[in-house]
Amino acid sequence: MGRKKMRNVTFGSIWCSVIAFVLALLLVLNNTAMSFATIISTALNQPMSMIVDIEGGEQGDSEYFESAYTLEELGGETARVSEEIEAEGMVLLKNEDGCLPLGPDQRLSLFSESTVDMLYSGTGSGQVSTADVPTLRQAFESAGYAVNDTLWSFYEENHGQYMRERMSWNPFDNAQGVYRVNECPAREYTDAVRASFADYGDAAVFVFARSGGEQNDLNLTSDESGGSFLSLTDDEAGVLQMLQDDPAFDKIIVLVNTGNMPELGWLEDYSKIQACLWIGYVGQGGLNAMAKAFTGEVNPSGKLPDTIAYHPAAAPAALNTDDNTYTNTAEIEARYGAFSVPSAYHYQNKYVAYQEGIYIGYRYYETRYEDRVLGQGNTGGYDYAATVQFPFGYGLSYTRFAYSGFRAEREDGAYTVTVTVTNTGDVAGKEVVQVYAQKPYTDYDRRYGIEKASVELVGFEKTALLEPGGSETVTVTVGEERFKSYDANNAKTFIIDEGVYYLTVGTDAHRAVNNILAAKGKTAADGMTGEGDPALTAEFRLDFDAETYAVSDATGYAITNQFDFADLRHYWEDVVYLSRSDWEGTFPTHLQLTAPRQLIDDLDTEATYLQENPGDEAPVMGRSTGIQLITLRGAEFEDAQWETFLDQMTAQEMFELVQLGGWRTMETPSVGNPGATDQDGPQGISASIGGIAESEGIRCMAYPSTIVLAAAFNKDLARRMGVMIGEEALYADVSGWYAPAINMHRNAFAGRNFEYYSEDPLLSGVLAAQQVLGAQSKGMYCYIKHFALNDQETNRHSYSSFANEQSIRELYLAPFEMAVEEGGARAVMSSYQRIGAYWAGACAPLLTTVLRDEWGFSGAVVTDSANIGYANMHILSGIGAGNDMWLNTNADNYVVKDLTARPTLLNALRRASHRILFNVVNSSAMNGVSQTAEVVPVTPMWMTWLYIADAVVVLACAAGGALVIVRTVRNKKEDN
Repeated sequence: MGRKKMRNVTFGSIWCSVIAFVLALLLVLNNTAMSFATIISTALNQPMSMIVDIEGGEQGDSEYFESAYTLEELGGETARVSEEIEAEGMVLLKNEDGCLPLGPDQRLSLFSESTVDMLYSGTGSGQVSTADVPTLRQAFESAGYAVNDTLWSFYEENHGQYMRERMSWNPFDNAQGVYRVNECPAREYTDAVRASFADYGDAAVFVFARSGGEQNDLNLTSDESGGSFLSLTDDEAGVLQMLQDDPAFDKIIVLVNTGNMPELGWLEDYSKIQACLWIGYVGQGGLNAMAKAFTGEVNPSGKLPDTIAYHPAAAPAALNTDDNTYTNTAEIEARYGAFSVPSAYHYQNKYVAYQEGIYIGYRYYETRYEDRVLGQGNTGGYDYAATVQFPFGYGLSYTRFAYSGFRAEREDGAYTVTVTVTNTGDVAGKEVVQVYAQKPYTDYDRRYGIEKASVELVGFEKTALLEPGGSETVTVTVGEERFKSYDANNAKTFIIDEGVYYLTVGTDAHRAVNNILAAKGKTAADGMTGEGDPALTAEFRLDFDAETYAVSDATGYAITNQFDFADLRHYWEDVVYLSRSDWEGTFPTHLQLTAPRQLIDDLDTEATYLQENPGDEAPVMGRSTGIQLITLRGAEFEDAQWETFLDQMTAQEMFELVQLGGWRTMETPSVGNPGATDQDGPQGISASIGGIAESEGIRCMAYPSTIVLAAAFNKDLARRMGVMIGEEALYADVSGWYAPAINMHRNAFAGRNFEYYSEDPLLSGVLAAQQVLGAQSKGMYCYIKHFALNDQETNRHSYSSFANEQSIRELYLAPFEMAVEEGGARAVMSSYQRIGAYWAGACAPLLTTVLRDEWGFSGAVVTDSANIGYANMHILSGIGAGNDMWLNTNADNYVVKDLTARPTLLNALRRASHRILFNVVNSSAMNGVSQTAEVVPVTPMWMTWLYIADAVVVLACAAGGALVIVRTVRNKKEDN
């Protein structure tokens, strides 16, 4: 009997269901693709517009920024700069008996799993491609060393079992586990591996590596060591003990491959450890420079940009970091609902208390030390020698330097410091001249809660390469503004305090304090760790002044308190900040805070939404004036032509500029805006969400991490790196750079310390300004980030930062101010977290009053990545405060309906469009756009193929439908 024929109804139902599913899927895929059209086009390097010269103008006439190199030449130059940054940034921490340099033709054994898994960068937006980097072995062999192959192969074969664990970069989860080292224990070394040591025993090189990156901070506790993630683990200690006990080795050399300053007290526990070199994250050329330091071809000249403490978790700032939750979270959830991504109140139950005030890094360690020597401030049992292992600014050399002829002369509101540096050793080398100031800590300060550090870095210069016996007279100019302090409680502005000020040069911050103590008549008999040199110190007296620095030099705007709402005492009156007037009595504790009713009310995101002002009128829109964007190239921001130009833009065009600013600036063909591509990468234009910049055959250079650049203390090198970034950007067709990152190293455990400069604001600001100057000279605009107080990763998307006005202005805003006023930065990236109760991107005191009114900034502010659609980062929340663009690629995010019925919003969109396009027209994005050119919209190839695929699928579905009809008709005929 034949198979029973399927009924027409059943057959039709199945096919109709399949067709409906396919069409629904097609609709979803098309909608998604169109929503993310900008980022897809950017990632595929397929433009959505093209430049057409309607009158046949010469292309060369419109190349406003040109490369000084051929592509081949540029590759060589970027490689040299990358290697030079490491050569000048690596810090020699220990070198007993002249262990380094080893000289050539040595046989080395490389120890720890990290030897086959070196860290070239951190994770997240700062991650770099490792396609072209050398291994540690290759670097040493290129320098002429023989490397123990048996040991190397042992690590490679076992690496799958003993691989370092890093937290994932997941924006939806801040608790993916813990960082782990997973070192191969000494008991696993086979007899054959141990037997190989004797043939490669000239030196044992031990690599101590610690990863870090975006989204997660380092662990304050670790089950591998009993200490923190920055401590030596038990298995690492076992390997070192094996080397200590093995007669094959007379010396151990430690390489510290970290982006955070680790705990290194264990260097003192093994007598065979004779040398230690901190190398940071090395980028593409760093290992080659390190190997040359072993041969002696490179003489390390780096200085520590952070203090290395024996127990960094005991620092005052570390006591209030990590994951902090209000005790009454249930009450907050009852008001706003549960916390979830992308909820408007994601992490709104989290906070960070900057209870340490200004006392981070050396400002804490050195100030408490001076007070201990002076017998003031209730320092308790503070023991500097047991607390600080290597001070800020410390770094050894293969040679020696002597300072002489110190002078400090005052003229025209500035101080000229000169000193002669002489190389008294046997090999050529460079030295960093560090100038420190001390401001008086007075009764006025104690009365009004002003804090002063014992020393502050106020200037620095690096010498040229000095041959043995060679000298250089170095001049450092210190503006008198470096002596100002912020008085938040009385004058409510910057003041110069009355009293005696000191200037000194020191080889590090601790030597500087000792020099000043010596000038005060103190000696080692008074408890100093060593004698100072009063000959390297100058003192002078200043009168009280609450007027000179109460107005901005840049704009003349009056400076006064803007961040009272961010002060802990705004909500918790009894909280006490750390004060040198009573170290023991004010030392921070882990604050367990309960959110008061006012704070819970203030956390309401919608309360920050831009409100329509009934008196506002909508701006002129869509009126053709014939002015193309190129016409305004070089025009001042305030030029009246801008208003006429902006009259042409429609409400939708302005909104798209603001809404869709993720990894690009949207094109606006109607007004000649060609759009622009923006990219991540503090270590170089990187493999970010927008795609790796490899157009025209270029793979952009991976430079050593920013903290290594900071350790170089070299302004010219920072500027050259900026220039190289800009040069590569010209070939890669990138105009915006999401860098430099200028947040502070508030403590040693912040996940992104590798991509920030230092614990010191001046060092950070000076080098950031130089990088900006370099990059912008080639037509880039630099989004200095993350503005501001985004100094940890845990809960970063919306925790509240609470800090007092003095610390905010003197520490956390100061580097950004220098990048704007001295570097001319034309773009800023706001931060995820809240300042007090308010998202940084919706904080008008920050983005308007300080950034624009005080500093004179006229560029654009973009959010941090906003693709997820965080409701607390809504356009209505930030646009009125001064946030201009959303780093978002999804057209369905942050939608605002009835644009034309919102005149207040339309005026804010117009202001934002002005700022965005001011950046574009003065950038390399305009290369190829002549005065006779037009920007024409085009359909990118991926979209064409999508349309073709749509047509094929629709035709297939139609054919399927026809099949159903034909079958049904045929079966009916057969049945009849």
